[in-house]
Amino acid sequence: MPWVGVAVAVVLSLGIAACTATILRRLPLPPDEPEALPYANLVSPRLVLTVLGCSFAALLGSFLLSPWWSWPVWAVAGTLAVLLAIVDAHTGLLPLRLTRLFGGLALVAAAASAWLAGNPAVLLVAVLCGAGAGLLFWLLWRIGGGLGFGDVRLAAVLGVVTGTNSLELTVWAFLLAGIAGVVWGVVVRLRRGAGPFPYGPALVLGPYLALLAQVGLRLAGLS
Repeated sequence: MPWVGVAVAVVLSLGIAACTATILRRLPLPPDEPEALPYANLVSPRLVLTVLGCSFAALLGSFLLSPWWSWPVWAVAGTLAVLLAIVDAHTGLLPLRLTRLFGGLALVAAAASAWLAGNPAVLLVAVLCGAGAGLLFWLLWRIGGGLGFGDVRLAAVLGVVTGTNSLELTVWAFLLAGIAGVVWGVVVRLRRGAGPFPYGPALVLGPYLALLAQVGLRLAGLS
C-alpha cells in the first residue's frame, strides 16, 4: 500500500499543479472586496511549484498516516485545501467558489470512505464533526475574534475531512491549528507589522499536524 500511496500522491499533486493557473483565472473576485486584485495575478511558475510541493507533501503524509479507506477525503484535502491555503497566504482571501467545491467534494469523499470502510457511521461522524467545527468557528466569528467568514466555511469542511477518521483527530486538528495560527501570526507580524493575517494556512496545516501527533502518541504508548 505505501507504493500505491506514493503513486497516487504524485499523480494528484501533478494534477492540481497543472490545473492551478486555470482555476485561479476562473475565480471571480469577492463582491465585498472591491480593491482585491484578480486571482489570476497570482499565477507564476513559483506559485505552481509551491502548490506542487505542498500538495505532494500533504497527500503523501496523509496517505502514509491514515487508514487506506479514508484516502478519498485526504485526496480532496491534499489538493483543494492546500490550494486554498496558498491563495489565502498570498491574498488574505478564501475564494468562495473554491471553498464550496472543496466542501462538496469532501462530502462525496466522506461518503466514499464510509463505503470503503463498510461503516455508515463514518459518514455520520464526519458530518457531525463538520457541523460542530463550523458552529464553533461561527461563534468565534460572531464574537469578533479576528476571523473572516471564509475561515468559518473552511473549518466546517476540514471538520468533515478529519471527522472521517475520528472525532479525536478533529479535536487534535483544531487544537494544533490554533497553536500553528499563533506561530504563523507572530511570523507574519514580524515581517509585515501589526494588522490582520490569514488564518487559512494554519487551519489547513492542523489536520496534518494531528496525524503526526497521533502517530507520536502511539509510538510513545500514550494512545
